[in-house]
Amino acid sequence: MGLSNHCIHAGPIIRQEEEYRYIEPEKRIKFLKRLVAFVRHVDIRCESFCIEKKHIADRVEVAGKLSKEISQFVKKHYEFFTGFDIIKIYYDNGQVEVNKILSAVFHVLLDNVEFKKVVSSDYRLFQVADLVCTLKLTELKMDSHTLSKSEKNFFGNDRVIKKNYLKPIKDKKLV
Repeated sequence: MGLSNHCIHAGPIIRQEEEYRYIEPEKRIKFLKRLVAFVRHVDIRCESFCIEKKHIADRVEVAGKLSKEISQFVKKHYEFFTGFDIIKIYYDNGQVEVNKILSAVFHVLLDNVEFKKVVSSDYRLFQVADLVCTLKLTELKMDSHTLSKSEKNFFGNDRVIKKNYLKPIKDKKLV
C-alpha cells in the first residue's frame, strides 16, 4: 500500500485520525478494502466479544462478564481448539486487563497455550484482528444509530457497511 513497515489501524482510517489525517478519503477507503480483501483470501476463523460497560459499576464485573463470554466460547469449540498442537495467542499488551483475562481463561481451559508479545506492524493477522474489532464496534453503532459523522462519511450508508465490510468478516466466523 506504499506504507513501509506500517501497521494498519482500521478505526483511525475510518475516522481520518492520526497518521491518516491528511490522506484523501478515496485512498483511506482503498486501504480498508485491501485489508478486507486480504481477510477474504486468508484461511482464518474469528470471533469478537462485546459487553455493555456503561451499566457496569466496576472493572471486576467487566472482567468477569468478558471472562465468562470467552470461556463459554472456548468450551463450545473445545474440540476445535484441542485439534491444534499449540494455541498461540498474539497480543501487544495494549489493554492489560484483556491480556490478563485471555491468559486466565485459556490457561485454565487448555493445556497447549502459548502467549507471544508482538509488534502490531509485524503481523498482518494482528491487523486483521484490529479490523474485526473495529467493524464489530461499527456494526453495534450502526444498529443503535450512533455512527459518528466521520463514520457515516467514510462508509456512505448501512448497506455499504453490511455488504462490503461486515459480510466478509461474518463469513469468517467460527460457527
